[in-house]
Amino acid sequence: MKELAIKEIMRSKEEKRILTGKISGIENEYYKIKNEIIPCAIIWYEDIKVLIPSTHLGIEKINKSMIRGMLGAEIDFIVIEFDKISNIAIASRKDAMQLRAEIELPKLKINDIVKVRVLAVGIKHILVELYGKEVIMKAENLQHTYIVNCKECYSPGEYLKVRIKDIDIQKDIFELSAKDFISNPYISIRKYITEGGEYTGKIIAFPKKNSGVIVQLDTNNITCLVRVPARFNSYPHYLDNVLIKITEIKEDKKLIYGYLIRIIQGGKL
Repeated sequence: MKELAIKEIMRSKEEKRILTGKISGIENEYYKIKNEIIPCAIIWYEDIKVLIPSTHLGIEKINKSMIRGMLGAEIDFIVIEFDKISNIAIASRKDAMQLRAEIELPKLKINDIVKVRVLAVGIKHILVELYGKEVIMKAENLQHTYIVNCKECYSPGEYLKVRIKDIDIQKDIFELSAKDFISNPYISIRKYITEGGEYTGKIIAFPKKNSGVIVQLDTNNITCLVRVPARFNSYPHYLDNVLIKITEIKEDKKLIYGYLIRIIQGGKL
């Protein structure tokens, strides 16, 4: 296996072949081309240590924090240098991304279904790689229901099936959707709730742009924008169990409205 790995490393260096590996660490290494010590992502290719300098990661902000966000992610790379004595290779993800993008991106069109790799996860978005192109997918394109924190749902390194909703390489437009492959609970929402009905749920968020709170119903993952009447002496807290009344259902827009009836204390109404 070691000899095979060395051959693949050498072919990558000589023929610009793309290899794939998982980022498993970060180290400050002396990079002689730049003549300085810089943060490097670490990939183990069999027993060969592959260093990818932050300058060759293809990310805008070059710092350890950005690399930490990619720990566990599987990435492509092309070997630039290889020292057989130390068994260390220097590689570039940036070169691999550019090559893959030149070959694969022109083939893509709207409505194509592809798999992308999750590179990093934020609170309200994830960063994925689409054939050498980094694309931000916002929470609303990931699931039909409200996502409080994407980090609780996705991890670097996993693969995601997506549909291309819009693409224009020249204008750098890439819109992807994963929720196309998840059943839409709003289609049959009136099976579970109705206007005027009262239901229990849990407060999961406090939206900035709207007054009120977001409540996730106990019966399913559906969320409601709930108004808090002025009669409440204190504002409800995160994860409070509550009883709400539904006032309006807009399943076509995936919006449900209601108001808070009471906060459930100790499981009692």
